[in-house]
Amino acid sequence: MDGTVSGEKMGAYDRGEFYPKVRNWIIQKFGEERYLEFSETLPREIAERLEDADQAAWYPVEDSKLLYEKMFAHFGEEHLEDYVHFYVNQAIKGFLRGLVSFLKPLDLAKRALSLWKRFHSTGRFDTAVHNPTHGTITLYDWAYSPVHCKIHGLWFRELVSMAGGKDIEVTETHCVHKGDPFCRWEVHFA
Repeated sequence: MDGTVSGEKMGAYDRGEFYPKVRNWIIQKFGEERYLEFSETLPREIAERLEDADQAAWYPVEDSKLLYEKMFAHFGEEHLEDYVHFYVNQAIKGFLRGLVSFLKPLDLAKRALSLWKRFHSTGRFDTAVHNPTHGTITLYDWAYSPVHCKIHGLWFRELVSMAGGKDIEVTETHCVHKGDPFCRWEVHFA
């Protein structure tokens, strides 16, 4: 893990780059007034990070869990897909976006661990390619919240789309929150 760690807890961390993306998405989607109303429902430390988090620093996953749970309780879980689409398009830009667009969708899935490590301090992937349009992605050592699992599945769909996949279906078949030892998604596309 490079960069600095905010706080003194040991455990899993997310890179702070997601805080301004959350803020920008809420303002773009719902407006400044609703953003301010929402930020007042958060613990002070997390509300402050939405305004000025160090994007290169690492923050406890427990904080992103709380932020996401409050965000979708406040605005509605039906906006989760829109948020992930916005986030991925903000996070994957420039050289990285060019690289993603040149990879075949399942080749990209094989490289997901290097992308993952840009944003998370823990967790590891295993990708199995069953044929050119079907594979499985398994995530180990990541058990922080059901909303994170939903976000990860939507991330995979966005990445496959960026790599040229069409008619994409990502189905979670295993989940640590349902008693499984890992989370797994089946990925099908045309």
